[in-house]
Amino acid sequence: MKKTPVLADCGTSYAKIEYLESGRRRIVPAREFLRDAGRYEIIASTGHNQLKNSRRAVNELVALAEGALSLAPDRDFTVLDCGARDVKYVQVRNRRVAGMDWNTECGAFSGQVIELLQRYFDLDPAALPRPAARLPVVCGVLGMTAMFDLISHGATHEEAFAQFLRGIAFNCERLVGRPEKLYLSGGLCSNPAFLRSFSCEAVPLGRFVPIEGLRKIAG
Repeated sequence: MKKTPVLADCGTSYAKIEYLESGRRRIVPAREFLRDAGRYEIIASTGHNQLKNSRRAVNELVALAEGALSLAPDRDFTVLDCGARDVKYVQVRNRRVAGMDWNTECGAFSGQVIELLQRYFDLDPAALPRPAARLPVVCGVLGMTAMFDLISHGATHEEAFAQFLRGIAFNCERLVGRPEKLYLSGGLCSNPAFLRSFSCEAVPLGRFVPIEGLRKIAG
């Protein structure tokens, strides 16, 4: 049986796929893509659940850097990818990578925590306020504890969650050196409340930035 050629960014929660013959793109649960991986000819892959049968395995930071360089017009910029499991960033100076790193230890940076809380409280990100205060988010577990404490003292779920988001955004900005402008990659690009939580200008590039990097690398 002929296999379908694809590029794949397979993260902890979701897989982003580009079908090379049609150019169509999809986002599916990672477990679904991993289950059906034998159906695909994986030309290049990246992500936490990167596939062993891929023709070319690409480091996540390299894929992020190449994708951001394809999408961001600035000569100097920083791009931050907020994933389910970790946060990674690349700094570009004069259209060349000047630095890159990630944080896997602090649960405060976990997009999965944000998604779980949002679903649990059935919150609409577009309707959340932008609070003046922020929660001192040190890690995901302690941040959630502080959020529930805030609710127990009379704050609404919306207000407490918005303060939680501001705490995460503050830590993200501090991680990358507090730039005036920050490009964002990953699932949180579609969360307007998260975008409003930054004190700097936050510009979403979408969920397919690493796929753009794979396209460039794979030729």
